Amino acid sequence: MKTLNDYIKSIKDGKDLSVNESEDAFDQILLQKAEDNEIVDFLTSLSKKCESVDEIFGAVISIKKKANIIKGFSNSFDTCGTGGDGSKTFNISTISAIVAASSGICVAKHGNKAVSSLTGSADVLSELGININLDKNKIIDCLNKINLCFLFAPNFHPILKNVADIRKKIGKRTIFNILGPLLSPVECKKQIMGVYDANILLNVAEVLKKLGTEHAWVVSGNKEYDELTTTGKNYIVEIKNNKIKELKIDVSTFGIEKSNKEDLIGGDSKENAKIIKGILNGKISGAKKDIVLLNAASALYINGKTKDIKSGLEIVNEIILSGKALKKLNDLIELSNS
Repeated sequence: MKTLNDYIKSIKDGKDLSVNESEDAFDQILLQKAEDNEIVDFLTSLSKKCESVDEIFGAVISIKKKANIIKGFSNSFDTCGTGGDGSKTFNISTISAIVAASSGICVAKHGNKAVSSLTGSADVLSELGININLDKNKIIDCLNKINLCFLFAPNFHPILKNVADIRKKIGKRTIFNILGPLLSPVECKKQIMGVYDANILLNVAEVLKKLGTEHAWVVSGNKEYDELTTTGKNYIVEIKNNKIKELKIDVSTFGIEKSNKEDLIGGDSKENAKIIKGILNGKISGAKKDIVLLNAASALYINGKTKDIKSGLEIVNEIILSGKALKKLNDLIELSNS
């Protein structure tokens, strides 16, 4: 039987691990059969080499076997991204999930507290008054009644607590950033997944294909954001009907004004909660609202609610203007605390 050090040596020699080898390596890590310094070496070496399709897939298999899964909602949609892009934006994918759910899409937003960024989805949702520590029955209740819930990752992947301190010690992105959005507790078949590095778009798409994804976009905004952006070109790999296609989208195509990086910057959870409320209640417009519209419109397209992004933009803008999205947020606050 190979040890984690054996796998580290292979990785440092530039060799990719097989699916079975990766699964075994992550079993050793998660079941605490390796020393902390070995785990740090493994994760940083893997990141430096760049994680292969089989390595990511093997890790997903290892974690899924130890997860708490909710059955019956694979038709739901997720906007969970990798984080780790260093862009310091507000929680764009989180508010986009709320807007998307307001269109009638069943959204199971998966996320966590910040690890490699300032504010995670769990941090900002807690600040907004949402109870993120819901059991399976309450989550099912939320999905059935308001077609929106938040899945706090540690509650569904408790085994990952064994590497939480190590991830904080490393202090930068690792394969665990990639894995988060691939581990939906409801095993959703549709999603938009932002990644921190455009170089991993195809590999992540191949993993989603292996997982049986029906329709998804893996996106890198201008090769610097882990979501679709209004600052430049969007690089996308689409998985649909078991086929993979590369796309490029420029927001000018849809009549959206190009924004500057500074326009999208957020802050801590209090600041980001204020931004989310401001967009939903109509007090904040401009660049911050535009990027939410773009991501939410893409969610509608992926879920077959609209034929293209341009018509989706009109729908999601009306959803915000009508107050439906703000009501959806308030519904989640109320139901999660009842």
